[in-house]
Amino acid sequence: MTTPAPAFPDRTTPPAPGVPKDVSFPDYFEDVLSNGMKVIVYERNDLPMVTVSLVARGGAFHDGASYGLASMMTELLTKGTPTRTAVQIVEDIESLGGSIGANAGWDSMNAGVTILSRNLEKAMDVLAEVARMPSFPAEELERAREQRLAHILQRKASPNALASIQFSRAVYGSHPYAHPLEGTEESIRALTGDLFAEHHRRLFSPNNTFLLAVGDIAPRAMMDMAERLFGDWQPVASAWPAIAAPHDDARRMVHVVDRPNAVQSAIIVGHIGIERKSPDYITATLMNTLFGGYFGSRLNLNLREARGYTYGAHSRFDARIHAGPFSAGADVRNEVTDAAIEEIILEIERIRSTPVGDEELANVKSYVTGNFPIQIETPLQVAQRIISLELFGLEKTYYNTYNSRVMAVTAADIQAAAQSHLHTDRLKIVAAGRGALLRDTLVRFGAVEVYSPDGDLIPTVETTPDTP
Repeated sequence: MTTPAPAFPDRTTPPAPGVPKDVSFPDYFEDVLSNGMKVIVYERNDLPMVTVSLVARGGAFHDGASYGLASMMTELLTKGTPTRTAVQIVEDIESLGGSIGANAGWDSMNAGVTILSRNLEKAMDVLAEVARMPSFPAEELERAREQRLAHILQRKASPNALASIQFSRAVYGSHPYAHPLEGTEESIRALTGDLFAEHHRRLFSPNNTFLLAVGDIAPRAMMDMAERLFGDWQPVASAWPAIAAPHDDARRMVHVVDRPNAVQSAIIVGHIGIERKSPDYITATLMNTLFGGYFGSRLNLNLREARGYTYGAHSRFDARIHAGPFSAGADVRNEVTDAAIEEIILEIERIRSTPVGDEELANVKSYVTGNFPIQIETPLQVAQRIISLELFGLEKTYYNTYNSRVMAVTAADIQAAAQSHLHTDRLKIVAAGRGALLRDTLVRFGAVEVYSPDGDLIPTVETTPDTP
């Protein structure tokens, strides 16, 4: 009797991928101090390091007419206190094997340290002093002002920066989101130490901040440390003026920022998008990934691969507490600026009018769900997600079902999201490039307004033929 040959699996084709599974987002500790300030701890002991962030709710959105106030005030937190100079602050932290920094966004500001866990208590003494008692010394303020003004001057040489600033103005009008987070020359020159001190008093208080520690620290130890350093901090009653939600101007606009010697145009096309808490957030961001959010997106395949207009095209929803912008753009040669804009508009119309195919949808779902686990691998990545959960009022378990919710999105859902959140008739079309050329070629999208790099409207000069 002949023994049959063993059966081997067919290795000529790759196996079909399995169904993506949900990833369990790490659990974390939450409690409040005696003054009501919230403390969050994600304990992770694989490295002897701890990162601590004191996060204040409210960022550049509350700058009022002092554009750049939150950004520059936060930068100055680490530049001096009643007992430490800027140099001493840095030296005290670096001598402990750590780093200190502060930054601001539209919705929050934070000051934080990353330190060897054995030196955490000493580093926390410095962080508490920096966050609670910044002195905004005059010499540091002037140094920061000069650096910021130099940055703003450099910004005028960047087509992408100019297009981005003009796009925000076109989309948001008089709303706070219309103005540069980093400020303008005029607003930065007007900032004073008294303005910083008052803004700090209103925003940095236990009723408007939370403390997040991630790394090699036990929750109860962190609570004891926080109570010692922040427990006597008194809440501040602070009534912010009501600011209406951004109004979506339904008109199409075409703006050009004139850079006469430019060989390329930086183009941005878009309008008001969605809030971070929108129930459509996952569907809309998945739709955007397919449209222009990754290398294999429709926008990139069209403008880069098929037409050779650019090295890369992209789109995004910048979802904030209030509705942030949807934008799509690319850097292209001046001569094909209008053609590139037309292709963006055609792609918007296509995703609105035609259901996405099964294979394309499966590919983008695979990309998103496959990337999610590696986006929460490190303690700092987890910390950023926790801050988002807290700032935007999302459920603690929000990310536990993220992949399954992505996989549940259908082609009809994608089309419905596109129809709800993408609108070709209300696009704000902005191009930073050669104004004389772009004024004539972009007029087919609507009346063109031309602006200087300073944001000033350049009047159109009407010419008439000579008469005998």
